[in-house]
Amino acid sequence: MQSEERRRKSDEAQRFSEDRMQLLDTIREMIDIEFERHGVKTEGNSHPENPPPEGTGRKPPDRKPKRTLWQRIVKFFAV
Repeated sequence: MQSEERRRKSDEAQRFSEDRMQLLDTIREMIDIEFERHGVKTEGNSHPENPPPEGTGRKPPDRKPKRTLWQRIVKFFAV
């Protein structure tokens, strides 16, 4: 009996997932149609007049060394 209940719930979950995927595909198609209608590119850089910045050669600062759990415990009790 539990096996049938599990199977039923699994089938319901599968149908729900399939319905959601179909809905997402429909929404994606609607968005693509609107992009085409407005002449917006969907591939590549959609704003060629404002390209991403080139590398400046700067490097991020070095991270502080992480303390081990034991070091944090000792510091907690040493205060």
